[in-house]
Amino acid sequence: MIDGINPTVKTIGILAASILLGLTFRWEINLIVALLCVFFLLTSSRTDPATLLKAMLPIALISLSYFFTGWLFSSEQAQFAASNSAAVSAGGIDVINGLTLGTRILSFAMLGISYSLTTDAKELVASFIQQAKMPMKMGYAVLTAINLTSLIQREHENSKLALQVRNIPVKPFDTKPLFTMLVRMIRWSERLSLSMESKGFSEDRAMQLQITVKAKDILFAVGLPAMIVALGFIFV
Repeated sequence: MIDGINPTVKTIGILAASILLGLTFRWEINLIVALLCVFFLLTSSRTDPATLLKAMLPIALISLSYFFTGWLFSSEQAQFAASNSAAVSAGGIDVINGLTLGTRILSFAMLGISYSLTTDAKELVASFIQQAKMPMKMGYAVLTAINLTSLIQREHENSKLALQVRNIPVKPFDTKPLFTMLVRMIRWSERLSLSMESKGFSEDRAMQLQITVKAKDILFAVGLPAMIVALGFIFV
């Protein structure tokens, strides 16, 4: 469902929803948004269950700690905000304050997780270049940073092994393998840049990955923030 949404439009929708969510102080809205994000993740083919579990465990612990903090150490301002709800009894204001703080952390975290785990990096950069008019050089710089992370780590390990082969001791925070790695990466980037220019990879070339904006994309960008606004009026 969310996999097919245009990445640029998805970014706008998630950002707008996060801003509007920050203007609310109701645990019901936070919980609904968190459950909606869980639905996005469960229906996404890009979500790895193991990665989702690793991300959810610390978030659950942090949300739970905020719940107990808001419940046991609620301030007078928080009690006044929670007492505006007709469904809150005199003895349950502290619990509502804890629920609000805990679900608030959970909802913001779930928005970020649902965005990061369901968005492809190459599609995101291509969409930013085509829809958001990002400069081509900046887009390629972002893609290079994403794709070369593993290469940088491997080059750093090779630099340490090269020093150890020559019986040069390498300390945990030694800068010698780091310097060697940087020299190799600079030379590699220069050769890559020359090869791309020689083969016609300029800013005027056509991109193979074409990203378009469809009606469902606009519906997502408008519908998600509108849902939060509507929930704000419902639970006022």
